[in-house]
Amino acid sequence: MANGLSGIVRLHKWQVDEKRRQIAELEVMRSDLEKKLNKLDSDLKDEQKNVANSNVVDINYAGYAAAVMKRRENIEASITEVNVSIENMKDDLADAFKELKKYEIVEQRAVERELHEQKKREQDRLDEISLNMFRMNRQAKTQK
Repeated sequence: MANGLSGIVRLHKWQVDEKRRQIAELEVMRSDLEKKLNKLDSDLKDEQKNVANSNVVDINYAGYAAAVMKRRENIEASITEVNVSIENMKDDLADAFKELKKYEIVEQRAVERELHEQKKREQDRLDEISLNMFRMNRQAKTQK
C-alpha cells in the first residue's frame, strides 16, 4: 500500500515544485518589466533634460512623450497582470501543498502501520518460540 502512496506523493511533490518554478518565472518576468519601466522613465527624464537645455524647440518631443506614456501604461498593465497571476499561483501552490501534506501523512501512517504489523508478527514468532521452549522444558522435567 505504501508503494502506491509513494507514487502519489511523488506526483504531488512534482506539482508543488512545478508551481514554485512557475511563480519564480513570473517573479522574474515582473522584475524585467519593472526594469523596463525604470529605464523608460530614465530615458524620458534624459530626453526632457536635453529638450530643456536645447536652444532649438524639438517638435518631435511631444510625439515621443506620448509614445513613452503609452508604453508606460502598457508596462504597468502587464505588471498588474503578472502580480495577479503570481497571487493566483500562490493560492494554487498553497492548495497543492495541502494536498501533498495530506498524502504524506497518509503514507506515513501506512508505513507506521506496516512497521507495527512487522513488529507484532516478530513478537508473535518470538512468543511461539518461547512457548515451545517452555513446553519442551516442562515436558523434559516431567519425564525425569
